[in-house]
Order: sequence, then C-alpha cells, then structure tokens
Amino acid sequence: MNKVHLFNPENDLALALGCRHYTPPPHASALHRAGALLPAWWAGADDSIILPPRSGGDYTDDLAWLNARWGLSPRPYIATEEDPSLSPSPWGWSLDTCRQFVQAGFPATRLPDQATVDTLRLLSHRRSSIRILSALGEERLLPAEVTDPGVAVEIETAHPGCFFKSPWSCSGRGVFCAGGIPPEVIRSKAQGIIHRQGSVMVEHGYDKITDFATLFHSDGKQVTFRGLSLFITENRGVYSGNVVAPQAVILDMIDRSANHASPSSRLSIPHRISDLTSALGQVLTDLICPHYTGWLGIDMMIYRDTNGEIRIHPCIELNLRMTMGVVAMHVADRINPSTPGLISWQRTVTPPDHHTLLLPPRDGFALTLDSHPGL
Repeated sequence: MNKVHLFNPENDLALALGCRHYTPPPHASALHRAGALLPAWWAGADDSIILPPRSGGDYTDDLAWLNARWGLSPRPYIATEEDPSLSPSPWGWSLDTCRQFVQAGFPATRLPDQATVDTLRLLSHRRSSIRILSALGEERLLPAEVTDPGVAVEIETAHPGCFFKSPWSCSGRGVFCAGGIPPEVIRSKAQGIIHRQGSVMVEHGYDKITDFATLFHSDGKQVTFRGLSLFITENRGVYSGNVVAPQAVILDMIDRSANHASPSSRLSIPHRISDLTSALGQVLTDLICPHYTGWLGIDMMIYRDTNGEIRIHPCIELNLRMTMGVVAMHVADRINPSTPGLISWQRTVTPPDHHTLLLPPRDGFALTLDSHPGL
C-alpha cells in the first residue's frame, strides 16, 4: 500500500494529555515544521508526505534542495477522493495524530478508531516496560509505578540515585535523576508528574556503560527485529544524537564499549543481543499485535552491576513509534558512510564545522550529520 507519512515529533506530549485538540509548545511546533520533510529519507517512491502550511512560501525550494543534495524526491500529500490504497504512517499515534490527518484531507475511514488509539496510548505508557521485563523473567529490574509522592521519596531514600520519569515523554525530557536532590524537592517534582499524568515511574540508577536500542517493525500480526541503534545521552539522560553507521559497525561499537569497560567480562554481547531480540520478537507480538502497525524501539543499556559484572538491561522503555534510531538506520542505508557519524538536531540554522545538513534548516532547527563526532 502507498503510505502517507507525517512527522509529528510532539506526539508523546499529545499522548500525555490524551485529547484530540492539542497545542504543542513553540519549540515542538518549530521542530515539527523544520522536520516536515524528514520522512523523505525512508518514504517509498509512491509514498507522500503531509506538509504543514508554511507562512511566506511553500516547499518548492526545500524539495529542490533535497533532490539536488541527496537525490530524494518526496511527494507532498494532496487530498483526493478516498483511495483504498493509501495507508497512514505517522511518527506516532494519538488522537491529535488523527486530527492532523483529517485536517490534511486524509479520509477518516482509513484511520484507527478511538478505541484503537486509546489502546495504543496505554501501550505507550512507560509501565509497558514492567510487562516486557516480566515476560523476559527479569523481575529484579522492574521499575515501580508510584501514585504517592511519599512512596517515591521512600524509594529514593532506600536506593539513592533513582530516575523519576513521566509516563509519557521522549528524548530524556520528563525525566530527572533524584541523586543529590533534597527530599522535599523530590516530593514536589514527583507530585507534579503524578498530578499531570496520574503516576510517576521510578527506576533504580545503574552504573551505565552504553545506551543502545533494538529496532523492530510490526505488520499487525508479528513483530520482527530489524536492527540496532546506538545513541548518545547527557549525564541526566537527555538525548543528544544517534550514531549513523552500518549495522555491523554499530554492533562492534556496542561490543567494544563493554569489553573496554571490563576486558575480563564473560558476557558475549553479540550472542546476548541475538537471544534478547529473538525473545522480544514474541513478547512484543503478544503485547502490541494486532493493535499497532509500524516501527518501534526498545531502549536498552549495558551496565556494571554491584558485583562488577557487565550486563544488559533488556528494556529501559518501549517507544511505540518511529524513532531517531530508525532514522539513523535509514540514513546509513542511503549514504553508506565510511566512518561513523552522529545525527542530531541542532538549535541553529548554521551548522558547526564537520556537520553536513540532512534537511534544509528551518525555524531555528537544523538536522545534521557530524562526520567527526569523536565516538
């Protein structure tokens, strides 16, 4: 089927509110507009992309730039009479996503009904990690879902350095590390998250070595493993960017990070990842099919346990949507880089040295590839 793509990176924020008419904050709206053509990197030849109205002009120059620079020829979506061959393909699903498709003229009969979207919202809640870890037999790693801020403080007191997370958020936002924060401040911040989203997820802190993710795709009947993603976060968990490299190189980088941290480690990273992705394929099929069709990612972590052993945390969280890890994989497939680079959003229209533009810079944002990231 021909896909109609929509880049709506504000979707996790829309899920948090759960309403059909959501107004994102200015920075999220700006990123939406700046990245409107991002699906060109994975869209098929007969696919099209919903482009938001642009004040002071259209997308003619941007389309020409993408074709001249990268050989991409995206087709803007133009509403026509209902076409049974069209399939909606957003960054993520919410009631607001459906509104945006209808607003663009996409037939409402081709969209998920409200019951399905409500189910996807619940599956996108961070508590899904509890179900996934339990199915994998990893009860020792389970986070806690807390509705009492006093209990949240008690957990941090017993296990200093916990991470507190909003049930719906992305890119490390809506997350804070409680280490070194006074109890009354922890209580206040936890209460705020509970008030806004109904609960707060509390996870023990780990001696992290490497962040990475496993990437899957669901056809509505089965979830299959498609690749790996290696991403960079700041100390407090805020997302910085994704490594762009062939899959074999990414696996080797993950493996080398563990070996560097502990040369005597008995854990075979490639074999452990292979075992995990095989098990997760079935766990995720049972969890999200037939409700969800599209890309998804499981954030993982290589860490050192209290005994000094190197381990893999098999599910920090489920991202039931397109991810920048999937974007990085598509970019790598298209440009076949000779050395690893780092794809990231820059809050600038003039990229730094060694950064290559992947989209025309707009609205104060530039999507760039750093060819010398010092990885």
